Amino acid sequence: MTDDNRRQFLKATGLAAALGAATGTASAHDLSSDTNDSTDDSAHDHTDASLHGATSDVELLDYHSLGDVGPSSESGSPDSPHYGGITEIRVRDDYAYAGFFSSDNPTGDRGMAVLDVSEFNAADSTDELRDAELDVVSFLRNDNAAAAVMDVKVSDDGEYAFISKQPYTALFEETDPKPDDDGDSISASASALQAVDVSDPASPEIVGTYDVWDTGPHNAFYHRIDDTDYVFAIKDNDDGTAALYVFEFERATGVLVLVNKWTKDGDIADGNVVGGGLTYIHDVTIRDDPELDRPVGYLSYWDAGLYALDLSDPTDISVLGHFDMARAHYAEPAPELVDGKRVVVAGQETPSQTDGSTGKLKLLDADGLGTDWSGEDNVAELDSWEWQSNATFDDFLLSPHNFDVTGDGWVHAGHYHGGTRFLRIHTDDWTLEEKGYFQAAKDVPEDSKMEGLNHASPFTWAAVSQEGVVYAADINTGIYALRYKPDSDSSASSLGWAAGGLALAGLANRYGDRARELLGGSG
Repeated sequence: MTDDNRRQFLKATGLAAALGAATGTASAHDLSSDTNDSTDDSAHDHTDASLHGATSDVELLDYHSLGDVGPSSESGSPDSPHYGGITEIRVRDDYAYAGFFSSDNPTGDRGMAVLDVSEFNAADSTDELRDAELDVVSFLRNDNAAAAVMDVKVSDDGEYAFISKQPYTALFEETDPKPDDDGDSISASASALQAVDVSDPASPEIVGTYDVWDTGPHNAFYHRIDDTDYVFAIKDNDDGTAALYVFEFERATGVLVLVNKWTKDGDIADGNVVGGGLTYIHDVTIRDDPELDRPVGYLSYWDAGLYALDLSDPTDISVLGHFDMARAHYAEPAPELVDGKRVVVAGQETPSQTDGSTGKLKLLDADGLGTDWSGEDNVAELDSWEWQSNATFDDFLLSPHNFDVTGDGWVHAGHYHGGTRFLRIHTDDWTLEEKGYFQAAKDVPEDSKMEGLNHASPFTWAAVSQEGVVYAADINTGIYALRYKPDSDSSASSLGWAAGGLALAGLANRYGDRARELLGGSG
């Protein structure tokens, strides 16, 4: 077999860059001399996946295109992609849940994917971790073709997922998605909060719907308080109905009961949904605070800043604190105290920019929170990090998006075209430092990418971690399982030697004799 044919096969399996790293041949874009983190927005074609790479301390373990049900080696290649956009990802125990912004033919009618990640959890060695596969076990049908699933959250016991839907046309003028017409008749509104029974991951079932909205919730968060299941949904549109909507979820019936609505002007505990907030509101995360001994919600209220809320009685919400910031998009506290400090990371989202910041992640000291809030800011900024400081872009291209914060002081950030960024919280001086990134993406067909937002590759919505593995949801290309290797240097490369060696080993393991023949091995 000629070298050209050999490379064609490897490219089809997503490993051409890895072969280049392993054999010492030049990659399509050598990041050792050009990191592609340039502040020059015109430096390269953002839609060309081959022009982006990763630091050598971040390892690609596996990739799934969400093309079909099955493991990545059978159903997840980049030439068999999901057609449309992918949104939020959440991981609970042995399963990951990913939402769909849109689903076009020939992969229409999808609202959520359920992936088995048990092989990663069961791995007892690095080799086993590298052999693990992402395995799609099911797709939840989207019961309204006009709905975009914007957010996915999962109950603590992994029995239920909660999805937030908004009409696609409320977000973009395009008519995407273009689903197939072979499914069952639709019933639920395109604007809905829905409860999904995922106790059988192979057969997820919608059991509850609240759809008394025109434009629906943008995000939501599940939390159990005093043995009651609650879902806190964010109605974001600045149309007089923006608010934090509080629902009790009744497992026996699947009913979502509206019990409160909160804005910065106060509670409407009788559930009245008329005359809501007049300020754009975006997202909420909730943690049981170890010192205040109550659930605390961190509410990103856009230009109204970040609010910390006492949610111990969801029908009577009070403010514990506030931090003034612009474009407060998403905030998450560390799940426990970090070196004795209550730490929160708050991120901005930047739709467009002219010669300015791509958007900052702010490291915050929230030790000032208390039950007797005076109305003054009591959350302080410790440090901030930004990817680029003098960038020009539009269509959200270089903005940060969703992230997670770990108990041992790591931030894993989905950063749209910046890919997945790995940041370390240093407790000696309370600073944020980037330690590595994964900006690579698989080369999926251009017509499989979603309409309406951005065709960039990568274009990463979110990154979340579990058991040392980071799962990143890329809007246009699929799901990536990554590992940060602290014992490696952070020099930039096309994918790094380690990633190349991993990919070759994974190829030989998954594709058997055919792969070994192509790689020149005897098995």
